[in-house]
Amino acid sequence: MKSIIKELRALSRFWSVQLAALAGLVVAYFMSDPTLLPRLVTLVPAEYRPAAAVAIGFITFALPVVARRLPQPNLPKGDDK
Repeated sequence: MKSIIKELRALSRFWSVQLAALAGLVVAYFMSDPTLLPRLVTLVPAEYRPAAAVAIGFITFALPVVARRLPQPNLPKGDDK
């Protein structure tokens, strides 16, 4: 059990894990008010919605991947690979 807690502490320092936690909080917030997301979508003009959807999907995927590949100075040696 101690090794699991130790590993969770180490994992929580990864920027990619922190971004995934942030994404989870954003999704939870959107799910808490089912009318929020449709209201946000109406703010984007109809002709830009497909491009906005692709951009948001790409950013949501790319940010954790890029964050995982960056050197992270707060980690003990050997944990950033």
